[in-house]
Amino acid sequence: MNYTFVKNFLGSKQLASEVAQRAQVSVPAYKQFLEKQGFKVPEPFEHLPKSDKESYVLAYPWEEVLADDYEECFSIFRSSGSSGQSFYWPQMKSTSRSSPTALKIFLEDAFAVHQKKTLAIVGSALGSWIGGDAMSWILKSMAVDAAYPFYVFSPGNNFDEIIEMICKMSPLVDQIIVFSVPSVIAYLHLKASQLKQSLPLDKLKHMVTGEPFPESLRASLQKRAEVEEDTPFMFSLYGSADTGTLGVESLATVALRKLLYRNNALASELGIESPIPHLFHFLATDDAFVETIDGYLCVTRWQGIPLVRYILYDRVALYSWKELKQAVLSSKLLDSGNEALLKILSEASEQLPDLLAVTGRADKCVILSGSNFTEYLLDAAVKCEELDEILTGLYRAQIIYEEDRQYLAFDLEIRQDISPDKAMIDQVYYSLMQSLAQFKPSFLNQWQNIYSGWDNDPTKRILRLNFIPWPGLSQAAKTSIKQRGIIS
Repeated sequence: MNYTFVKNFLGSKQLASEVAQRAQVSVPAYKQFLEKQGFKVPEPFEHLPKSDKESYVLAYPWEEVLADDYEECFSIFRSSGSSGQSFYWPQMKSTSRSSPTALKIFLEDAFAVHQKKTLAIVGSALGSWIGGDAMSWILKSMAVDAAYPFYVFSPGNNFDEIIEMICKMSPLVDQIIVFSVPSVIAYLHLKASQLKQSLPLDKLKHMVTGEPFPESLRASLQKRAEVEEDTPFMFSLYGSADTGTLGVESLATVALRKLLYRNNALASELGIESPIPHLFHFLATDDAFVETIDGYLCVTRWQGIPLVRYILYDRVALYSWKELKQAVLSSKLLDSGNEALLKILSEASEQLPDLLAVTGRADKCVILSGSNFTEYLLDAAVKCEELDEILTGLYRAQIIYEEDRQYLAFDLEIRQDISPDKAMIDQVYYSLMQSLAQFKPSFLNQWQNIYSGWDNDPTKRILRLNFIPWPGLSQAAKTSIKQRGIIS
């Protein structure tokens, strides 16, 4: 079916061509990269090969991948290394000067920080990682020039300090925005419970980055905080150390994602598969060109290390915001009970930026009986609403073999005071199996015809479940920037 809202690229092709031509002339590594693959310089943009971290930036000396104006750099940030190896990315003054103003505009629109006394807490790893260090710098730069009360606390992922500051400042502010990776939010709440500290859930808001998360996570947090559907609560930023910030959620895209998450028939009609992707407004239209190649996001952007047709191994689709909004609101499959979400969507401007629909990392997966389960599929299965009262959402997964038989083994962190009795183990097993079968119909067929014969014998089930008491996996958040579920 032809979905009119699907696009092949966002941004200016002319800009992309100019970036590519400049890189071919002035970046030694890029010239060598092209010559090694048999391309002549100059080469038209549409003929240029794709590149990635392994084939390009890691394959040449660091000084040879730098831009010809690299001396305009003001800071250097490190990638998290979650894809296998860290790298160092210089940041340019020209593209960074507007960052505090851009964030200020977003926070005023999303959380009304100009009308509410606000404490912003940077709860992501600091040091040299871009997600923590850059956010701390941007927020403090914004706070210095703010004409209203706006406070910044940057303890990094020191959860004791985060909890202490939340409790100290709660009487003095109207809201507290915690900037973190999404997988540590549950740990923060569990840690507060362990310390016998009551967090002011009515005041807590979240800005997250670094990891995808299933919509069930936001739904669970919002339900516990007793926050209404039309109240701004949790937004995600999308980008990478490689490319800088590329997109951000809005109240409208969050509402749309919730609608699609709750209505499988609507999502199916639109050709959007589960788990439902994040829907980010593309922010970098002035200086970046993005396209999709084999379902992956491909970025062209002039920066400290210029990128030309550079693949980020995130599964991404590109959508016209205006046309997707119209397709949803005109659907006959809209169900009752979501009036608040539909009102947000219908009142949102059609002039908002187009969308990056990001499902998650696609470069890491386990293959179970011929079915590929990527990390974002396993995330959605483990973090489903049905298991929220049992599991913290953190896990480790790997394929193992015993007596020539294949199993998918999970280490699953259970919540405080939960005991893994037979009923609980069965509930977790069948929930995971149903989720995996929903994502991969071929696996459903195998389960029904083969694996279900051993469902009554936990020692022979296709899923091997090992339950780890909290904080057995959560405590790694103190030393790890991002949480990765698949064990290599």
